Amino acid sequence: MKSTTKSQTSIAKFEEFFATSYKDDVFEILETYPDNRSLTVDYTTLEVFDPDLADLLIDKPEEVIEAAQIAVKNIDPLAKDADLNIRFKNVTNIVPLKTLLSKYIGTFVSAEGIVRKTDEIRPRIETAVFECRGCMRLHEVEQTSDRTILEPSLCGECGGRSFRLLQEESHYIDTQTARMQEPLENLSGGTEPKQMLMILEDDLVDELNPGDKVRITGTLKTFREERSGKFKNYIYVNHIEPLEQEFEELHLSEEDEERILELANDPNIYEKIIKSTAPSIKGYRQVKEAIALQLFGGSTKKLADETRLRGDIHILIVGDPGIGKSQILKYVSKLAPRSIYTSGKGTTGAGLTAAAVRDELGGWSLEAGALVLGDQGNVCVDELDKMRSEDRSALHEALEQQTVSIAKAGIMATLNSRCSVLAAANPKFGRFDRFKVVGEQVDLPAPIISRFDLMFVIEDKPSRKKDSELAEHILEIHKSHKIDYIIEPDLLRKYIAYARKNINPVLTEEANDVLKSFYVDTRNSSSNTEENSSVPITARQLEAIIRLSEASAKIKFKEFVEKEDAEKAIKLQMYCLKELGVDPETGEIEADIISGGKPKSERDRMTLIINEVKLLEEEYDGEAPLSTLIRNMEENHGVSEDKVEALVKNLTQKGILYTPRHGYVKRV
Repeated sequence: MKSTTKSQTSIAKFEEFFATSYKDDVFEILETYPDNRSLTVDYTTLEVFDPDLADLLIDKPEEVIEAAQIAVKNIDPLAKDADLNIRFKNVTNIVPLKTLLSKYIGTFVSAEGIVRKTDEIRPRIETAVFECRGCMRLHEVEQTSDRTILEPSLCGECGGRSFRLLQEESHYIDTQTARMQEPLENLSGGTEPKQMLMILEDDLVDELNPGDKVRITGTLKTFREERSGKFKNYIYVNHIEPLEQEFEELHLSEEDEERILELANDPNIYEKIIKSTAPSIKGYRQVKEAIALQLFGGSTKKLADETRLRGDIHILIVGDPGIGKSQILKYVSKLAPRSIYTSGKGTTGAGLTAAAVRDELGGWSLEAGALVLGDQGNVCVDELDKMRSEDRSALHEALEQQTVSIAKAGIMATLNSRCSVLAAANPKFGRFDRFKVVGEQVDLPAPIISRFDLMFVIEDKPSRKKDSELAEHILEIHKSHKIDYIIEPDLLRKYIAYARKNINPVLTEEANDVLKSFYVDTRNSSSNTEENSSVPITARQLEAIIRLSEASAKIKFKEFVEKEDAEKAIKLQMYCLKELGVDPETGEIEADIISGGKPKSERDRMTLIINEVKLLEEEYDGEAPLSTLIRNMEENHGVSEDKVEALVKNLTQKGILYTPRHGYVKRV
């Protein structure tokens, strides 16, 4: 009786609340019912209206929401008898997923996270219609569970106990299950992210996609698994709020903002941030500068035709073993406000992009991988060269278009992967050789290499001065267990988050002129004026320099990209080009080399060999003797025997030449 009185009081309060605060909203939704079936109520407005009712919603959500639905029917001016869903936003009872334990069962909670997986939409029987097998009378029974169907206990007409479910006559509601995991920035190193099952119904279905960052509000409930007999928690979702703002979860205080703005005014902030990037590793200034720029990123642009120009910077580090590549990646994964670390050896293409998995009822659903979960953050991929080639191909689209397209198990979907990729790889033959081009030494295909904005080679060369400094640095860390931070990692993390969220610098005319002059002059330098000359840089490198310029301005919280930012970006890009993009024989910079292709000098030799084979075929009845080919190439073009054999082998692998019998070659 007491409960009924309480319920009546709640209904009366909601009638007054809707009549005063939400009169227009109720009328608007009822006019468009049943196309619109949900009324969204701001919890803070309810709290101001009646704090006790707001508290009761947290403690007894099902009872209060039912009272709100009845209240809407009672004040319905259109007399539609509408079953509206009452949804509550801005609920203050926000609980992290890792602490959402049994004490919260039955209460109304909000939790934030990333959608990991969404299952198929299925119908759930809401009101079952049964026919008595004895007298054919129909009985309606409200269903509270989708696992078992409740039948009438007795027929009121004939007293019979045997019933038949009329499936077509029954009333159904759409339902969908989904899974959410903790936000990446809330994880401490080495901990597995906590996951939570969610049940979505009616107009909430099909609202979530893997990789979405959301705040879910609903009732924490539990059910018993039939097979194991154990209980499992889930959230019966009442409201979904997308969290599209980057790094909102960091919640910067006023004191944090003051310290951040104070740092931004420091004239030496650029150098300080570079020195604060992976301070446990000695040296590698250019690599650290590039990573600092990557953490801040450029500005993303959306053009009028819906084309999206990425602002994220991708970096590839190739280096000899034991020089700290993995340590740099680990540091970045901890420093970046939203980041995922994965190693190539234990990573599959599905683990990087998205996997098609079977749900409990045998249907197929998508489960987000690292590149999707890292959306709007950083993804660090170690040992990229150790991944299987078919798995690496999953990176192509994610690096340039920043989407992941899936066509698996009948599911066609495109997911967002708007993240910066920092990857590391080892040289194919153990150590890097300066006299060979990059493509021959890195076990990565040219299309992937070309998608990285910057590519660094770190060599482990003996040097008494550098080795002495490095030994002192390592011994000091082992002795004192301390690292001298110029900017503390926690503050730097907040500084990066603030910059990425609030600062979007625009190119000035002066910066534009610097970038344009560099691009045009480099492509048309004196040594590259011939018709068939090599191409030093392409438009892809120009776009990379623009992103780096914007990131440089963003570090200093500048509204505009100035000349000095453009010059810093050009200097860094040229450092990479000179380190990696130089033809060992001609000494000229070539874009093809840095993107994993062959230098022009080698392509020219291949053409010479094919022409020479053609002449020898005419002379020797269709087959060119290999010994004669080697002699002619050496005498006429100065190409050594070893080089000719290597080029012939390469052309044979490409299917341009073939060996009809031992010691002879022929064009295909």
